[in-house]
Amino acid sequence: MNTLELLKDNTWFNKYPEKIAGVEYETSGFMFPIMVRGLKEDVLRVIHAENKEDVSDIELELAEAEAQAIKIKLNLAKLKL
Repeated sequence: MNTLELLKDNTWFNKYPEKIAGVEYETSGFMFPIMVRGLKEDVLRVIHAENKEDVSDIELELAEAEAQAIKIKLNLAKLKL
């Protein structure tokens, strides 16, 4: 299966249901008719299932700090426009 076939419609979700971090819902988007809405707990569940080990508090704090840095950079880029 090539990348285009894998990303088309609901193929990814059907092939890897254990990697869905939330609940699927349909959209009116042409390119992405199926989206996923989930919580932090859903993402952590998928990460734990893949790694088979617990994520330490330090790793979570680092991930949150990196996410905040990305948000700040995006906000600064918007201000420059």
